Amino acid sequence: MKKAMTMALTATLATSAITAPLAFAQDKIEPISDEVTEEVATNFIKLTGKLGKIDKRDSGILFTTIEQGDEIFSLTIDENTLVLDNTGKKAELKEGLAFTAFVNKNKPMLAIYPPQYTPEVVVVETSDMGIVEVGTFDKDFVNKENTLKLNLSEESQITNLAGEQVKKEDIIGKEVIVFYGPATFSIPAQTSPYNVVVLETEEEVTQPEEIVGGFIEFTGEIGDIVTRENGTQLVVNDDKENPFNLAIDKETVVLDNTGKEVKLTKGMKFTAYVDSTKPVILIYPPQYAPEAIIVETEEAGFVDVSTYDENLVNKENTLKLNISEDTVITDRAGEKLTKEAIVEQAALVFYTASTRSIPAQTTPSKVIVLTNNEEAPTPAPAIEVLDVIAEIIEQDHYESNGVKMVPLRILAESLGFTVTSTGKGAILTKDNLSYEITRDQKEYAHNRAIKTFEVAPALLEENKTYVPQAFIYSLRGE
Repeated sequence: MKKAMTMALTATLATSAITAPLAFAQDKIEPISDEVTEEVATNFIKLTGKLGKIDKRDSGILFTTIEQGDEIFSLTIDENTLVLDNTGKKAELKEGLAFTAFVNKNKPMLAIYPPQYTPEVVVVETSDMGIVEVGTFDKDFVNKENTLKLNLSEESQITNLAGEQVKKEDIIGKEVIVFYGPATFSIPAQTSPYNVVVLETEEEVTQPEEIVGGFIEFTGEIGDIVTRENGTQLVVNDDKENPFNLAIDKETVVLDNTGKEVKLTKGMKFTAYVDSTKPVILIYPPQYAPEAIIVETEEAGFVDVSTYDENLVNKENTLKLNISEDTVITDRAGEKLTKEAIVEQAALVFYTASTRSIPAQTTPSKVIVLTNNEEAPTPAPAIEVLDVIAEIIEQDHYESNGVKMVPLRILAESLGFTVTSTGKGAILTKDNLSYEITRDQKEYAHNRAIKTFEVAPALLEENKTYVPQAFIYSLRGE
């Protein structure tokens, strides 16, 4: 696929760069194709088509789905999206207009179907005469294909994606969109552009997600709580500016800030701790499966999540634990442990008073060990189990492109995995292993790695997903 896209891009860039000035000279605008195409123009994916019905969501974001032939994808247009016509003027999106959208391919994208993109720039085709080209220009303002040279004048508008005026020197070495009309027949063709938009900006300094003791920390207030068919709960964060959901099951530790068990209800303020090594379901809003949820109460109590050394000092050197006979030490299942079980493990510590020393010292009321890095590897399944698997496959399979496809849930559960439906696929978990599989998508997540099926999983019967047989047998040694 990548090779095909690269070849298509090379041909497209070469053709558009040479013929675009000539098209204008003949009083023709190169039309935006009726077919949806996807090309990679260096750092940007280029999508073309005709706008479908445009819906305005409560957040103010515009949403449209483009469906032409077998190709379907959606665009979300927010306040940061630059919408221009083919002369570089600001424009409005209307159903049926031909468009070209430029999406930064380095940005994360929701792994859903149909694909959903948030473009940096959308260019719509109007009746006005104008040519649009994307390229990278050198110090002489010649693009790297040597097909176009920019003669920048006072009338040439040069802006960044935020619409701010920038200097012509800011074009050099950056990827830009050029809007222009007449051009010479020389090599390179020369033009005085109407508008130039610099697509690349200075690298933003982003704040990393806060990782505490190997866990990502999320805070919020509980909105709706939905109990699902399999008994798990979906907790919605009641914040439209920071939407996310939490998937709660019987293994999730749910306590208040004093270490007492608590029932989750709407309006509670919480802190959730998610294992940073686990894959996240790539849907919107994001959905996390936390190891622990701590609910805030008016009672005095502090919580620390970290990894502790042999002296029971956390790795940040901010807290030292003095374990007493009254300190309750358990694993996530509530099984009692000795204080030695805390060493080099991620632990959830509940305490009140502490000294003012460095590190502060405290006698915790409760310690819950969240991880166990010294677990023995899971033994390979017994011969009897493999016989059962072989029998299931023999009775229930089909072939796709020469690959034997077999039922996922019954086989994975036979190997000891817990299978949770996501609506579009499934998540398989077992000890510290996790797989995320999406139907009709070859890529799948194995812990934090992305791997590829030979044939994409498919839904053959209602609520029954099939995967390549090789995937099931790869789980045997896990």
